[in-house]
Amino acid sequence: MRRIAIVLSLLMSVACFGKTVSHTTLATHYGAKGDGKTINTQAFRKAIEKTPEGDTLLIPAGRYITGTIHLKSHITLVLQEGAELIANTDLDDYDCYHPTKDMTRYDTGAGTRNANLTGDERWTKALILGQNIEGTTITGGGTIDGGHLEDPLGEESMRGPHTILIAESKNIRVENIKIRRASNYAVLGYELVNSVFDSLDIEEGWDGVHIRGGENLVISNCDIKTGDDAVAGGYWKNMTITGCRLNSSCNGIRMIEPSTNLTISDCHIYGPGKFAHRTSREEHRTGTIYGIVLEPGAWGDAPGHTENVVIRNVTIDRLLSPLVYSMGEDNTCSGLTIDGLRATHITYNTTPLNRQNCVKMWDNIDIRGMKVLMGE
Repeated sequence: MRRIAIVLSLLMSVACFGKTVSHTTLATHYGAKGDGKTINTQAFRKAIEKTPEGDTLLIPAGRYITGTIHLKSHITLVLQEGAELIANTDLDDYDCYHPTKDMTRYDTGAGTRNANLTGDERWTKALILGQNIEGTTITGGGTIDGGHLEDPLGEESMRGPHTILIAESKNIRVENIKIRRASNYAVLGYELVNSVFDSLDIEEGWDGVHIRGGENLVISNCDIKTGDDAVAGGYWKNMTITGCRLNSSCNGIRMIEPSTNLTISDCHIYGPGKFAHRTSREEHRTGTIYGIVLEPGAWGDAPGHTENVVIRNVTIDRLLSPLVYSMGEDNTCSGLTIDGLRATHITYNTTPLNRQNCVKMWDNIDIRGMKVLMGE
């Protein structure tokens, strides 16, 4: 009780203008029950609907089974430490993202078992869903368990809902929460602006934080251990990935669409994967392939120019190769700076590797400090 009181007191704040007070409401006031049995989908939807802009909705300690929770603008959703959102096993209890404009530039894999299409209502289902929102925060130290749900109609005839999907939104913060067993991506973003993902603790699932389209984005101080790429996406403008520990059974960081002003700094990327590659299933593959992958156009047409990628003070351990690049026919790339990269126990290649043997090369590669040691 004392901890709840402290959390509530910290969340109460007085606005700069006049005497407007930010209030905190418990989700249990709207019927949510953390008993590990009750389906709380409607209770959470009502709680968020009734939470005024500028206020905080607190989910206290307990185990809450739920389907899709819809976020809205200018609220803070606090999962108290000891609170656990548990994905409902009923796939009909999930809603999908409906784009409000043409988002097809972010689509990949059309016609294949790895189709990622913004117009696909199966692909865009999510446990926590926000679109066209701003000024929204998710925080609090609690846990979201995606349940590793399998959907035979999903990607690869197995992937279920994403854990968090936020699209066409700005001024978003997702911080200090744990995400476990994502049924697809732990965090998927489309066209985010001025948003921060900080101190996330992600384990299992497929990709950790995957953002397609965004400007002024920060992924910081995260500990990500996944069964696919730890951080991925593209069409980034002014993206910083810093202070993260990344462990994967696929790739550490993978840029699949052209980007401008990408900085990767003070990160540790290491293998082998703590959790087996999700797609390989019975093969239980855990060997991490590459540390940093820069491949605009690798997952399908993604035309555009990539410029000014900086890799600074990054350590890499026990991978095939620390850094690889390639590009599609409609892509050009220039301005790659490596200013401090140390890789150990590398088993395949020691230098920036043209993985697809592309005819076009990356222009203006400036290696100021890079040390790679081979050996298992």
